[in-house]
Amino acid sequence: DYSEDSIPVLDNENRLIGVITARDLVEVVGDELNEDYAKLAGLTSEEDLHEPLLQSLKKRLPWLVLLLFLGMGVSSVVGIFEPIVDRIALLICFQSMIDMAGNVGTQSLAVTIRVLMDEDISAMQKLGFVFKEMRIGFLNGLLLGSASFVVIGIFVHIMKQKSLFFSFALSGCVGISLLTAMVISSLVGVLVPMLFHKLKVDPAVASGPLITTVNDLVAVVTYYGLAEILLVDVFHLV
Repeated sequence: DYSEDSIPVLDNENRLIGVITARDLVEVVGDELNEDYAKLAGLTSEEDLHEPLLQSLKKRLPWLVLLLFLGMGVSSVVGIFEPIVDRIALLICFQSMIDMAGNVGTQSLAVTIRVLMDEDISAMQKLGFVFKEMRIGFLNGLLLGSASFVVIGIFVHIMKQKSLFFSFALSGCVGISLLTAMVISSLVGVLVPMLFHKLKVDPAVASGPLITTVNDLVAVVTYYGLAEILLVDVFHLV
């Protein structure tokens, strides 16, 4: 308020016992930001070049073990869709594109954590923020899904020598899956940190690695589930 670069620290008897400078505040803020950034990556605190190997291992291993079991769950879900992959092997080629929806969830996560820093935000404002992120995910998914529909359809028709109907049915499945996965990933990226914040758990600690795995699961189920419905049940391509 007064544009001072330092302030005195007094005891209960108004005796000068120290001083707080602007540099002190910058260092404290920097330490807090570095700690939050480390937590976002699944670490318990910031690591440095001089930290012992075992200490770094202890910080990283618990989350990795949890994610290992969650990854096994994702793999098990993929196994459920093995029949559709056997019949339309080209589906495998474009799975990584659907996994891109996880980037949308990560973006929503970063924005949500910043929003949650404001303790005065109301429930209605949070609800409005959720719908805003979903709209962003929908519009991004619509644009990227439309581009995927055109480009993949042409690619499959020319490079894989498939019929136009098959090519654009497959690319349509990819486009719709990308749109759906992006909307869901945006929602997950917002709701998961909000849930942890409500439970008094630091969203930066719990959200980062968890959302990555959850979005992988969303992408797999969305993609292969829609492939089963559209390509087999609706269009009868196999």
